Amino acid sequence: MTHLLRDESSSFPYGALPYLQVHYIVVCDSLDSNRFLAKCVPITRGRFSNKEVTEVKWSGASNFANVLQEDPHLNELLKEVLLREREIRVEPVGDHVRIYGTWRHEYETHFSRTMIEIADRIGMHIKEMTRKNSN
Repeated sequence: MTHLLRDESSSFPYGALPYLQVHYIVVCDSLDSNRFLAKCVPITRGRFSNKEVTEVKWSGASNFANVLQEDPHLNELLKEVLLREREIRVEPVGDHVRIYGTWRHEYETHFSRTMIEIADRIGMHIKEMTRKNSN
């Protein structure tokens, strides 16, 4: 039996990477949080500086992606930020749901008010769906 030995004294070439990712956490108080899984990707037109988001496409588990797709105000907000964010993901983590976008370099630590509004709107849909199931 051959064991691979690793020299613990050698330093690794990577340390903490200078990238951040903002996560918005929604407490859904539901044991069925797995149904809140969705991903939003932009449908674009044009190239380079003329590139624009024409539509957004939600895909994911159960009816949740359809609920998000049918919200016209959410889709308009997404058209504003998806060129920078590239995609928005919604994932269950235990009895919480996290909403997040892309990784950012540590020098780009600004927070988008529109992205906060998007996360709030998605959180509102999560809360509504958990309230309907608890009644």
